[in-house]
Amino acid sequence: MLYSCSIDNYEAPNAVLSGKVIDNVTNEPVENGGVNGGTVIHVFEGNSKQPIICNSFPDGRFVNAAFFSGNYKIVAIGAFKMVSDSIHVSVSNNSEVEIKVLPNVRLNASIVSRDASTITVKVDYEKVHESQVLNELCVIWSTYPNPNMFTFSGGGQKIEKVDSQNLSSGEKIFVISGLNQGLNYYIRAAARTNAAGSYYNYSKPIQTR
Repeated sequence: MLYSCSIDNYEAPNAVLSGKVIDNVTNEPVENGGVNGGTVIHVFEGNSKQPIICNSFPDGRFVNAAFFSGNYKIVAIGAFKMVSDSIHVSVSNNSEVEIKVLPNVRLNASIVSRDASTITVKVDYEKVHESQVLNELCVIWSTYPNPNMFTFSGGGQKIEKVDSQNLSSGEKIFVISGLNQGLNYYIRAAARTNAAGSYYNYSKPIQTR
C-alpha cells in the first residue's frame, strides 16, 4: 500500500529589524559586553508573552533578519534604564529603531602614558542614577577587539571595589603592566552598580597602536 503526504508551505520571514541602543542625553551608542553579559533585546509580537531574543553587538547595534511583517513591542535589558518602559513598532521590509536609555554609568578610557611593557589608563566615570551605588570600576585589555569582563584573550582585567566610597563621578587611574611591545591591545573601561542583573557598562575601546 502506498501513502502520500502533503508538504506544508510555510511563509519565510520577510522583514528585518535592526537598530541601536542610544544614550538619551549624549546620543552616543551605549556600549555593552556583546554576547557575554551584554544588552539583550526582547521583541514581542502582538500580544505574545514569548519574546524573540536579539543579542546586541558590543557597540550597541542589533539586527535580526527573521521577522514577519507586523506590530511588535520592544523591551531592552542591560546596564541602563529605558526612557520608556517599552517601544511599539510596525515592522516591514527593513525597519530600524533607536532605543533611548539612560546608562547606569557613563565611561571613557584614555591612555595617559606608556612604555615598552606598561600603559597607564585614565577612566572617567559618571554614575547616572542617584538611587544606585557604584560597586566596581574596572579596566580590561585583550589582543582581540571588544574585550569584556568575561572574555579577554591575550590580556587581563583589573577590578577596583568601590561600593564603600559612595562615588558618583570622577576619574580612576589604572596601570597595566606585562604587555608585549610587539602586539596591539584593545582596552575598555567597565563599571557595575548595584542595579538588578549585575550588568556592566563599558567604554568605547581604545587601542595601543
